[in-house]
Amino acid sequence: MAFQPDIIVDGPDGVALVVEAKTRLPNLGQTAKQLADYMIRMQCPTGILITPERMWLYRDLYSSPPDVEQIGEYDMHGLWPHTPPSEPASFERFVQEWLEHVAQQPIDDLPRKIGEAFQEYVFPAIKNGELRAAHPRPS
Repeated sequence: MAFQPDIIVDGPDGVALVVEAKTRLPNLGQTAKQLADYMIRMQCPTGILITPERMWLYRDLYSSPPDVEQIGEYDMHGLWPHTPPSEPASFERFVQEWLEHVAQQPIDDLPRKIGEAFQEYVFPAIKNGELRAAHPRPS
């Protein structure tokens, strides 16, 4: 089955951000590669891989050969409004709602390192695009 992210932000010029939200991540390297390959295929500049505990932020370098670099890895403890759900579809919704909320609150509410990364890579995509589920979710 082809990789499909859980959340996307459609911008004026195409896909501006892709998010893969996983409650469990048995193989970080494989999942990160699938996300990077999708970013390259869709010409998407920014990607997020997120679990209840960690978040990884990636950017497409638009180089030849194509390459995606990891910008940072961040601890998510203390950033969630409440304990993330353990059911995968519920976690996807939880992450989407968190991204919608965090895009509307002042940057000062996030720790410095993650705030700077979001300011540069995530907020512009969300503010100029439409954040939505990338596939149907079970109710």
